[in-house]
Amino acid sequence: MSTDYTVTLTATDDSSTVVKIIDSINPLPLSDTWEGDVGALGTASGIVASWGMVAAVLHTGPGAAGTVTLDGFGKATKKGDTGSGSKVNDMGTFPDGDLTWRCDKVD
Repeated sequence: MSTDYTVTLTATDDSSTVVKIIDSINPLPLSDTWEGDVGALGTASGIVASWGMVAAVLHTGPGAAGTVTLDGFGKATKKGDTGSGSKVNDMGTFPDGDLTWRCDKVD
């Protein structure tokens, strides 16, 4: 069983995209993943790092360079929680730079 977080990301130009962050029950590092729109983010999925830190980092590639960082997002995040973050990967139609996030659903 996993916990799935549906999260809307909104850029400073008001464009938005939705990602699903999947917190697996597997305790091994890099076992948590995310899924999203390949057109918006340049890839359809990746790993989630930094759980338990002050931010969740969605690796979007290529390699470790591309990331979406969600400041304040963690395993205690609930529906309705919001925060800020950033995207750095120069891929997809969702712009790089500052963003806000909103948790729309937790399953």
